[in-house]
Amino acid sequence: MSLNKFMHQRNRYKNKKPSFLDLALKYPEFRAHTTQDESGKVFLDFKNAEALRALTTCLLKEDFGLSMELPSDRLVPTLPLRLNYIHWLEDIVGKEENKWGIDIGTGASCIYPVLAASMNKWHFLATEADDENFVYANKNVSANNLQDYINVLQVTSEDILVAPLQSFTQTNKFDFCMCNPPFFADHLEAQAITNTRSAQRPEAGSVSTASPQECIAQGGEVGFIRHMIEESTVLRDKIRVYTSMVGKKSSLQHLKEDLKHHKVAKYSTTEFCQGKTMRWGIAWTYDPTVHFPKSSFEARKEKPPLQYIIPRGAGGVDYKVHEIAAYLQSLLESIKFHCYQGKKAKSYTSITLTAVENTWCHQRRFRRQQKQQLMSLQTYAVKPINSEPSPQKAEVITAESSPKKAEVITAESSPKKAEVITAESSPKKAEVITAESSPQKAEIMSESIPLIVENRSAESNHSQVTQKRVLETADEHITSEPKRSRSDSVSDNATSACVNGSAKINTTNFSPSKKNDSNEPESQELNKSLTDSSPTEYILKCVLRLKLVDEQVQLELEWLGGESRELMHQVLTFIKNKLTVPVGKC
Repeated sequence: MSLNKFMHQRNRYKNKKPSFLDLALKYPEFRAHTTQDESGKVFLDFKNAEALRALTTCLLKEDFGLSMELPSDRLVPTLPLRLNYIHWLEDIVGKEENKWGIDIGTGASCIYPVLAASMNKWHFLATEADDENFVYANKNVSANNLQDYINVLQVTSEDILVAPLQSFTQTNKFDFCMCNPPFFADHLEAQAITNTRSAQRPEAGSVSTASPQECIAQGGEVGFIRHMIEESTVLRDKIRVYTSMVGKKSSLQHLKEDLKHHKVAKYSTTEFCQGKTMRWGIAWTYDPTVHFPKSSFEARKEKPPLQYIIPRGAGGVDYKVHEIAAYLQSLLESIKFHCYQGKKAKSYTSITLTAVENTWCHQRRFRRQQKQQLMSLQTYAVKPINSEPSPQKAEVITAESSPKKAEVITAESSPKKAEVITAESSPKKAEVITAESSPQKAEIMSESIPLIVENRSAESNHSQVTQKRVLETADEHITSEPKRSRSDSVSDNATSACVNGSAKINTTNFSPSKKNDSNEPESQELNKSLTDSSPTEYILKCVLRLKLVDEQVQLELEWLGGESRELMHQVLTFIKNKLTVPVGKC
């Protein structure tokens, strides 16, 4: 897919591609690298480094009146990409003359300073560590009579910003810095051997012309730009805006985290689109008055909020905005969403949702496991015990000590936890003694775990009552609505045990229609609601809105940020599943 339509609107190549035929007729050095088919169309081999070099030098001469000499073993700059970067800087700092910028690693062509100085009369400090690049950069500046605008400074490979500025005192403050950093950390990554490039992905349409010293640096582009960020914390407002190109989209997230860590005033990213190639730009500043333009590529991807009409009867609450909002908030908090109450009106409310982990997927699998555990309880809740008069045969099973496996507690191994009277000590009747009936004889009831006691007698009424009570309790745990208050439930995390130790149910019970039973004063609750303590690092952040539209409650989810917009779609699906109205209750 061609990305030309997403080029910067002022890029001269957006709507007018270079005519290879005209260039071939006018420049013999370009014509030598072209071919022509029977219809007269001219083609250029983009996998030939010499052809790319001829194309760039001819375009600079034809479209900008610039003379450029490029060595055969150094990077050949592509003009549409360089123009996109310069136009982006114009949007940030303005197009006025006499802007001061720093070009970190200017290269043999010194392309950014030469173009910007000729177009806008901008002044540059251009740094370069490679000896050959330094020589050619000075040649190209002199060949175009731009010595009054561009000062090329040779530095070491470790010098990024601080050292060059200490030796350059022509101005006290720069408007911006720019950089096209080495993209790769080593030769293997540069040859796409150790990177994440898919085997099915087609090869690049053009050859790479960069030398190893131009495309490889310790830590790759992330390491290089991190060095820039660290030095910017020292220089701060001595450079108004710090910028760099980024070659891989995966690098952006790491760099954003670094910028957040260093607490810069603002940062922004953009896309540089041209042909079939995309690069990215990242910018940050310590000046809060700086305005970063919105990416036209991202703007084209903006989508309206997700919408859903809440069905009547959903959640078992009144069909009112705030009752439904309370239910949804309790539901989302139960799966570890951070909820911050925003604007609230009579028939409108908004809640900012922040998630640091994905807890809403695989809910169907979780429910299936719960169903299997309930069936296991119903099958194995009560099991007769062998009538042999041995205290080891009378077994009490609980999940008190291990939620993953029910522990067997016998009167012999743990007389403190259970005492069982068998037929040997009482021939008339095998009696079961629990903590409820005799606290002094048995201490086996945990705070929130149902107890199942088995005895030998199948005719015992007590055994039948115990089985019925356990099954009713398990049913209540499975079918209960979200967010039951602590006083209404046996436990927030009810765990039922069965004889073979293989079934475990761990559910959280909530009831949205009941208010929190906390003793905290209302004023404290109000103060808490006014403080947004949302996590600063997250995988998803969005706004949930509920409003009354034509007597119907409409839900909206608007994307704010995170790893992927797809996560927001998953959350909406989760909410829809929870709001499904049973048949006959509409």
